Amino acid sequence: MRALVISDTHFGAWTGEDILRDPETLALLAPHLDVDEVIFLGDMFDFLFSSMADAFRAADGLLDLLRERLQGKRLVFLAGNHDHYLVRRERDELLELELATGLAAAELQAEVRRSDFFRRFLERRLEGVEVEIRYPTYTFAGVLCTHGHYLDFHARRSGAAPGKLLARTLWSIAVGGAERTPSVADYEATITMLTGLLFMIAQLPNGTNAQRGAFGAFQALSRGVHAITAPVRLVERAGHRLATGAAGRTDGGERAPGVAGFEAYEAARAQEVQRRQVTGAPAGAEVTLHTSARLVRPSDPSGPAIEAFDTVVANLGWARETDKIVFAHTHQPLDGVGTAGSNVRYWNTGSWIYEPDLSSHDAYLSYLRHAWPGTAVLIDSDEPDPRLLRLREHLNPLHGL
Repeated sequence: MRALVISDTHFGAWTGEDILRDPETLALLAPHLDVDEVIFLGDMFDFLFSSMADAFRAADGLLDLLRERLQGKRLVFLAGNHDHYLVRRERDELLELELATGLAAAELQAEVRRSDFFRRFLERRLEGVEVEIRYPTYTFAGVLCTHGHYLDFHARRSGAAPGKLLARTLWSIAVGGAERTPSVADYEATITMLTGLLFMIAQLPNGTNAQRGAFGAFQALSRGVHAITAPVRLVERAGHRLATGAAGRTDGGERAPGVAGFEAYEAARAQEVQRRQVTGAPAGAEVTLHTSARLVRPSDPSGPAIEAFDTVVANLGWARETDKIVFAHTHQPLDGVGTAGSNVRYWNTGSWIYEPDLSSHDAYLSYLRHAWPGTAVLIDSDEPDPRLLRLREHLNPLHGL
């Protein structure tokens, strides 16, 4: 049995380029859909930075491809934080039916399934494909799969002072301030508070335009600081050109792209300026600075995020029956990494949204090395471990350097 695990297409988001709209990118994915099932690990749609109508329309190409390639097979969908509304809506509907009928939740599950608009949408768009909706986890061939957005709570608690303050505030609201090991319900409460406002704004008639306007105000505020530091950055650029051109290696001992890498950065920056003029989108680093949608930037080191997620796994006991876990959320593909003191190994599906961090040359190179989009994880019951697939690596500006 084989399953392909993908995630984070972020269809509709104005904050990046949802590359699976592109027929050429879909063509790169298509050969890898010869599997028994596809596990979609969340954030297929971006309801935090897109209207639902736009997000669903943007997914047409992928859904057509899945219907074509998965006839008689299976799609398993798990929500992420950007499409968490689908989870919250089902829970609200169940509660409303309980109040209306006086019946217990267990007696109403079948009725909720029949009326669930998203399930009906998938069954219509994927006719001939078995559809299963799970949350927050799903296990295939002994490998546990989950989106991973619960890690944000621990990333805040271990991060900078403002994040710690917000984490304490959210925790106090969610559970009354008592210190205890978080449960799924506790994580869900904090996620709902973090995503609820952005979702509500994005679904307003002019919501995404309002988000762009707010981001524009943040940009204007930051231009003064940017101008003040410009002479320093010019000196740093010159030094970096000389250092990488002469030594050809980074501090970590990896081969550096040198002048070619710097030229790629300048070209990417110019291209991104043009894209942002059309879409109003910020670069990947900037959007996370001005929203609470995601704490970990794709260009950040992956270690702290893995440690935060490992804490979630320990708190919820997910490692009692497996030592292999596939997650998503951070947009940083991983291939069987672990943490000190834990026997669990982690794979990360990466993303299918282009959101380069252009805040500096080094940040851009870090994005190219650690978060280049177009990755998936293959789980094969005949193989000992899952395997990370880099389907667009040949398009990475660092490829071959």
